[in-house]
Amino acid sequence: MTGHIPIELPTKPYIRAYLLSNLGEKPVMNATHKIGRSFFSILQHSLNKDRTNFFPSAYKANITVYVTIDDFNHRGACVNASNIRYFNLFLEQEVKERFYFLMDTYVELLPSFEAHLPTVRKRLNIDIEDWADDSMKKDYYRYRKRNNLPLLYNKTFGELVPSDSAENEPF
Repeated sequence: MTGHIPIELPTKPYIRAYLLSNLGEKPVMNATHKIGRSFFSILQHSLNKDRTNFFPSAYKANITVYVTIDDFNHRGACVNASNIRYFNLFLEQEVKERFYFLMDTYVELLPSFEAHLPTVRKRLNIDIEDWADDSMKKDYYRYRKRNNLPLLYNKTFGELVPSDSAENEPF
């Protein structure tokens, strides 16, 4: 893209999918949307140049975002490890808040996580390769537990327990 500077950012796969679904295949960062404003704020601030709290193993995907040359010159180029981490945390919070909202809305109608997961995935535009079902389920369980919401359990009926087993006796 002419007039733009590409910046490659390491991210988690579901954050990459969320960015691509919201900003298109070639995401151009500008101040008209919340993600762009957050990105510009990290470009301006040079935090933790010594990389003391950056774990590159957490970010398994890369995304190339584009910034206009004027914005790049005006705002600076502080894309260091801490700023990448803060930007990822911001996007992760945004993705998860939307995920929680959608899942809570659907769970109010029918209390089943598995029944609504495909619909929520479609609304978020995140594939199973980007965010695994088990990971989403664990994250949602932790969210409900943290906020003291009723937990969703898988109920199994008809399991027979042998009566002669010593471990099943109450004493």
